[in-house]
This record gives sequence, C-alpha cells and structure tokens, in this order.
Amino acid sequence: MTELLTQDETGPEPVPETGAIHPLIGAARGAQNEFRLRRRARRVRLAAWAGLALLTFAPAIGVLAFPEQVVAAAPGSIGLYGWMGREVNIYGLEIRRVDLQHLIVDGRKVIAIKGELTNISSMERSIPMLRFGLRSKDNAEVYHWTLDTEVRPLRPGESTNFVTRLASPPDAAQNLEVRFARANEIGPDHGP
Repeated sequence: MTELLTQDETGPEPVPETGAIHPLIGAARGAQNEFRLRRRARRVRLAAWAGLALLTFAPAIGVLAFPEQVVAAAPGSIGLYGWMGREVNIYGLEIRRVDLQHLIVDGRKVIAIKGELTNISSMERSIPMLRFGLRSKDNAEVYHWTLDTEVRPLRPGESTNFVTRLASPPDAAQNLEVRFARANEIGPDHGP
C-alpha cells in the first residue's frame, strides 16, 4: 500500500551541497554592499545639494527673517522692504490702543488722541517723536503735527501712554495716521 505524504510529513527541503552555497552567500553580500554604497553616495549627493541650496538662499532667508537687524546694519535697505510691502519696526517700539475722540471745547471742535507706546524689543529704547497725520477720504494728507512725548527710555516690555489734542481740525479730515516721525519731519517748519 502506498502512503501519501503531506508537505509537513516530508521533512525539510534538501539542503544544497555545501560547495554551492558559498558563491550564493558571496553574491548576496556583494549585492548588499553595493546597495549600501549606492545609498550612501545618494545621501552624500543630496546633502551636498542641500548644503549648496542653503548657502545660496541663506542671505535671502536672513533678509526676510531679520528685517530689523538688516535695516540697522544697512539703513538704505528699508526702501527694499517698503517695495516688498513689509513695514520694518526699526524702533523696537509699538504704538497700541489708539483712541480718537471728537470733543467740543468752548464751542470749538477738538480732537483728542490717546494711545500707548510699548517696548517690544529686548533692550532699553528711547522714544522718538510721534507724527500724527489727518487724511481726507482720498487718503491725501490735510494736516499733520509731531509730539515729543518727553518720556524716559522704556525698558523691555514696559509701556507708557501719550495724549495730544488738536483744536479746529480741518473739515476734510476723515482718517488718522499715527507713526514715529522721520528725521526730516522734525523741525520748526514741520510742526503745527
């Protein structure tokens, strides 16, 4: 009687002769080594390209990431930032919580402007003069004046308030602009 043997009952597959296995193992190791060398070369090549790209674009990234430092080192670059539509805060100060009030004092129109100045930098900052501009509906400036806050320098994170008033503002004035005065905007022929 013939018995049928299943796969499990047949035992392990026959092992090739010992002499035939060594060339296969050597070829597999050689293929693995070649694969590792190619992978390492590809990684080195990618790292070199990434390094070249980083060196190429690092100045542009620095210019975009640190505009205040760039303008402090090269003041003429502020025009480039303006062209890009970026406002650069070279003062390290921020004008906050501006409030405009329309008042009648002794029968005359008066506007009162209050706000807060905050040192947002990590160093003590002197406060430059503030410039207030009144603009018409079509954004044309109809009147401006400057204010010296005469406040001591602000420490990092410190704030101070400012207040200014203008009697008889122009009737065409519709909008208010508050910013720090530029050097050429300060003087006797630029104030009220």
